[in-house]
Amino acid sequence: MAQRELLRLRRVVVDGLFGIYDHDFRLDLEDRVTLLHGPNGVGKTVVLGMIDALLRKNFDYFRDLPFSRFRLEFHDDSAVDLAPAGAESGDGHYELELSRPGEAVRSATVRGVSRAGRIAAEIDYLRPHTELSRTWIDMRDGEVLDAEEVVSRYPRYADHAAESDEAPWFGDFRENARVHFIKEQRLVRVDWSSISSMHHVMPPRRSKPIIFAVNECSEHFQKRIAEALVRYGRESQALDQTFPRRLIAATDEMAVEDLKKQMSDLDHRTEELRKIGVLDETPTHPFSVDNLGGMDLRVMTLYVRDTEQKLQVLDDLAKRVRVLLEHVNQKYRHKTIEPDREHGFVATSDKGQPLPLQSLSSGEQQELVLHYDLLFRVPSNAVVLIDEPELSLHVAWQKRFLPDLLKIVELSNFDALVATHSPYVAGDRDDLMVGLGDAP
Repeated sequence: MAQRELLRLRRVVVDGLFGIYDHDFRLDLEDRVTLLHGPNGVGKTVVLGMIDALLRKNFDYFRDLPFSRFRLEFHDDSAVDLAPAGAESGDGHYELELSRPGEAVRSATVRGVSRAGRIAAEIDYLRPHTELSRTWIDMRDGEVLDAEEVVSRYPRYADHAAESDEAPWFGDFRENARVHFIKEQRLVRVDWSSISSMHHVMPPRRSKPIIFAVNECSEHFQKRIAEALVRYGRESQALDQTFPRRLIAATDEMAVEDLKKQMSDLDHRTEELRKIGVLDETPTHPFSVDNLGGMDLRVMTLYVRDTEQKLQVLDDLAKRVRVLLEHVNQKYRHKTIEPDREHGFVATSDKGQPLPLQSLSSGEQQELVLHYDLLFRVPSNAVVLIDEPELSLHVAWQKRFLPDLLKIVELSNFDALVATHSPYVAGDRDDLMVGLGDAP
């Protein structure tokens, strides 16, 4: 069976949000960036959360959220509708409907029970909070945990709380509708994995280990480099092992001037890869191409083509690193970020002193984390939801956000829906703005 085309979100409709607002807007599928703005309280962040929750099949998000209908439309004219079942909203049951061109409409009644809720149901000392939705109280010490903390803190219960099998056809649909949510709180998180999940081990409430997102990005990048080098090594080994056989069979050769130009280009690329920490050193060519002919030219022609094929394995990584360093370092003052094969990223003062990444200002950390997320973690053709990118950023940096984002979108091939309060984020691109206003 042929794989379906990945879907692009085209339109969002929310009726009766908070019992007050009706929102209906389209995403810009040409420039691939849409800026959502409006007064506080109209539901910008909530709309992002609704999109993320529906496409992740997290119906629990909609519990206690007043709305009468939520609809997502995609570029291929397919659509998903969610509405509270029955007259009362917030009772935990919803009507889910999927329509696709040329297919019968599919529908089901689904429950708003999250994975966290199913985990908590298996742990007798976790009780639902009576006043805060989607949170639980650890009755042993009164600690309050949100859904993400419950899932992260009790991984041994996760297998018993697998995703609901309600509406399996919707799970198939979601495989082609990717979403990536960059939330407002993105600089630190609690490392629940370092805390024992055994119920009789309870750490002091004030000793929660904190993970800085900048350090997490650095570790993730180090793994990306290692994975790329493994692929590079495999490609190199395969080409080197077959080089003699292919050389014997080779009949074509490049002109000397063309060969020299190709080798110069390869020298530039390999030197760039060395500078960004991917390659250890710039490889040297076996010999000069001046005054070569016959078999020597065939050898060098095959060598150059093999080198080109090897470097192609690293091209995508190199492009993303260049964009990241360009965007971040042009804003930092008296310090730079540099890639490192052993450590991921390192920060260095203009006097050459190493700096811990977590010592960067909140604005500097925001820049690194946000750009890294967009360049290295967003899957192709996803809809990326970004909440308040202007946090902790100077006005000058806010003005750079949109041009930077448009460049990243072109490279990474995704659609972005951005909720912002800042007029500086949009700049002169009013054409990308969609307003969520007051109730009619």
